[in-house]
Amino acid sequence: MSQILGLSGIVFSIWYLVAHPSMKFHGYWDPSAAVLLGCGPPSIMMLSHTVMDLFVGFRLLFASIFSRHANHQTEIIDALTRASQIVRLDGLGALVPLRDRVQYDLLRDGISLIINDFKVEEIRHNLMAKINAKQSKMGLAASLFENMSKLCPGMGMIGTLMGLIAMLSNLNDPTKLGSGMALALITTLYGLMLGTIIYGPWGEKIHIEAEKILEVDMMVMEGVLNIKGKKSSIHMKDLMKTYGSKQGNASPTRGAS
Repeated sequence: MSQILGLSGIVFSIWYLVAHPSMKFHGYWDPSAAVLLGCGPPSIMMLSHTVMDLFVGFRLLFASIFSRHANHQTEIIDALTRASQIVRLDGLGALVPLRDRVQYDLLRDGISLIINDFKVEEIRHNLMAKINAKQSKMGLAASLFENMSKLCPGMGMIGTLMGLIAMLSNLNDPTKLGSGMALALITTLYGLMLGTIIYGPWGEKIHIEAEKILEVDMMVMEGVLNIKGKKSSIHMKDLMKTYGSKQGNASPTRGAS
């Protein structure tokens, strides 16, 4: 189904460009070029990805724009510290009310594993599987936008060549040459702008978000394992401070590399 939709989108964008040629110069706005560059790259990506991949990619993008890692980190540290105190004082069963109030999915899953008396290695394996699945999903979304950023200049070049063909086909009428040349230039402009200003930064945004989430998730996993081992709340606070400093340095590390 995704391949059919992708081919349909490609055919439609090229057909629209041919069937609705610009009759005059419109400045920086051209509907045919907008359809070609707006519909073409996502349609090409659907030849190798699914519609769900595109949906997940845009959902993760919007989630990363409005994410609140500082608040998440504070809430997680408080929850882990309270859980450590509760386990040492009242036992594992007393974690049930805390688990029901936790909002971060991985922490809630980790506390559930502790309550159900899973072994340390079983908890580690289970949480790492969830972390890897989340990272894989975000990596796929980032690569999707990065690939679309590479496709946009190529789609712009297709529009450029079609505009030049339209211009050459009207050499006997000089009044129509300007529209063909305008189409040739505007599609190149749209392709470069979409690839450089939109899709490329979106892919990088998801990469950075994945690194931040990985730091938080690793902090959660280590905290859960320490709760299972009934470590003191003081030890837990020291551990959280260590991960907090890593969280603060995560983004600059990628930028420096």
